[in-house]
Amino acid sequence: MDFMVSNFCEEECGRVFNPSRQPSSRSSSALLARQRLVSEMMENSDTENRLPPEMELGNIEYKAKLVSPSVSRLEHLITQMKWRLSEGMGEAIYELGVEDDGRMVGMCDEEYEESMRTLRKMADALSADIVECTEREVREASDDESGEKEERRRVAEVLIRRVPESQPFVESRLAVLGGADVGKSTLCGVLTHQTLDDGNGKTRMNQFRHPHEVLTGKTSSVCQDMIAFDSKGKILNYSATSVSEMVEQATKVVHLIDLAGDVKYLTTTIYGLSAYGPHAVCLIVSATAGPTSITREHLGLAVALSLPVFVVITKRDAVTKERLRSVTDAVSRLLVRAGLRGGVIRVKRKREAVRAASVLLSSGGAVPLLSVSSVTGEGMKALRCLLNALPPSTAMMGHRKEELARQPLLFTVEETYQVPHVGEVACGVLSEGSLRMRDRVMVGPSKEGKWRVATVAGVRRAKVPVLSVEPGQAVSLSLIPADNEDEPLGLRRGMVLQSESAPHAACTRFVAQLMLLSHEGTTVSSGFEAIFFIGSVRQLARIEKVEGETLRTGEWATVELRFPYSCEFVRRDTPLIFRQGKTRGIGDVVEVIEE
Repeated sequence: MDFMVSNFCEEECGRVFNPSRQPSSRSSSALLARQRLVSEMMENSDTENRLPPEMELGNIEYKAKLVSPSVSRLEHLITQMKWRLSEGMGEAIYELGVEDDGRMVGMCDEEYEESMRTLRKMADALSADIVECTEREVREASDDESGEKEERRRVAEVLIRRVPESQPFVESRLAVLGGADVGKSTLCGVLTHQTLDDGNGKTRMNQFRHPHEVLTGKTSSVCQDMIAFDSKGKILNYSATSVSEMVEQATKVVHLIDLAGDVKYLTTTIYGLSAYGPHAVCLIVSATAGPTSITREHLGLAVALSLPVFVVITKRDAVTKERLRSVTDAVSRLLVRAGLRGGVIRVKRKREAVRAASVLLSSGGAVPLLSVSSVTGEGMKALRCLLNALPPSTAMMGHRKEELARQPLLFTVEETYQVPHVGEVACGVLSEGSLRMRDRVMVGPSKEGKWRVATVAGVRRAKVPVLSVEPGQAVSLSLIPADNEDEPLGLRRGMVLQSESAPHAACTRFVAQLMLLSHEGTTVSSGFEAIFFIGSVRQLARIEKVEGETLRTGEWATVELRFPYSCEFVRRDTPLIFRQGKTRGIGDVVEVIEE
């Protein structure tokens, strides 16, 4: 039985994949109505003249027109744009020709030109760039002496970007999921190197890390690469410039986390999703094979971790239009079974991509869907536009990021390396606080629960040296033992960096709310052991106590667990996934037991 518990009815699937721990927006009737409205509008983009109502929070702003504003009005508009950019961590989307209630009233040609000039003045005042601008026509009936005629009116969707002074570029992390042989690595190679594939997987060779991956053509590890965009939305690639120059020119960087599709590497895939903290998931489906059991499994993982999802159907050049339509319908049905009932947004043109990216962030259920070919390049322009507009995590937006920066230091270690002439290197994400080069930090816990003092000897972000790190940024740190100690730090996955003044706890027991999704039997009781994925922690844990004595399939239960072989760093409210053989489940940490 796979992770999606395929024999559950639709209502049960909705309950499993929309548990109470997930954001309330998933169950909000207002937002669900917004999702349905967006989906219908995108499906019928030639006839629908309505968007969801404008929201006070977030980075999307509606304006009916911006014609000849007074000086005071212009100052207010600039302040408003500054707020929207802050909410979007440097990115904002303006819908021109749209009323606050979402009606697309459009603008005549003169109003359109004047509104765009005003928008440029606003952007220039904030040193921001207009990155993408797409437009569409809406028609309004009007009376004339010759009878009724249609007046041409336009609606514009504008992506505005201003890189914060404290960071060189806006950053998004995207996990790429899907079964083996669906073209994940090939698509990543095409996007990062801007060269089409030869039909035999030539471009995927740029993504592989190990010789056996080159021989088999299958990813077995967590492969990372990046796409960079300049201030005009033009993609920067490796063939045109060096990595350092590319990052210097970039205003937006999308980190691609290419995860294994073969079922025997599922543990590695789960760890990559749990530990690397992607902002969104790109689920790849082959047009030739359609959704498979691995597709369902990977979708279940993304939904269990409350990650926004969009779907890319590859190999569209290898099938007929009827087959492509059939696969699209199958994907839509699968999304509904997974509890994503916000509808499918089919993205065919660039003008739809920016809107789809904003919906991916704000609606929490609507799923953009694209079809592409890595051989002919069909659909690639829309996909690149979607990636350029891909929003960062809502957890790092506006005032929320400022709050996190004021918290004590917390850096989670995802990967460790021993680099010649450098020493021990830790790769991960800064969750809270701030970090600078030459700071003294506490590193731990070790398997025995001990902490060590270390000094940050170097910091690299996107392969380029930097002096400081802010919350939400993924970096590599060179760490050396403080006070000239000779003993290595012994870095390992799951460790964290904290300030010297913070309490340094090591967890061996914790309480979690768990749901058993599938099991060879019907129940699980005390003494059961499984591998638990809790953030960057991947460790065997044993069930000590179960509320009601047994954990039953499809039901939530409070469970006390213990790490029998190692101490780990675990925080309350962290989502988790556990598996052992055919047993799979999800949950949340509700309490860390101090000893």
